Amino acid sequence: MAEAEQVKFVLRLPPSLHRKIKRRAKANNTSMNKEITNILNDAFAGSTVEQTLHDLVKRLEKKKVI
Repeated sequence: MAEAEQVKFVLRLPPSLHRKIKRRAKANNTSMNKEITNILNDAFAGSTVEQTLHDLVKRLEKKKVI
């Protein structure tokens, strides 16, 4: 699937979480949809970095560098 394509789906949120996202989107001058997309992208980018660091530490331990 190309980057330009989008998938639409329904997401149910507790009212308190909806309010938090709405406030954050307003503070960042963006839509709630874009704010949720940004949050998800950041979350996945962070896990990739964490996994890369974890793999690197394991490789260094295996070679007894650390």
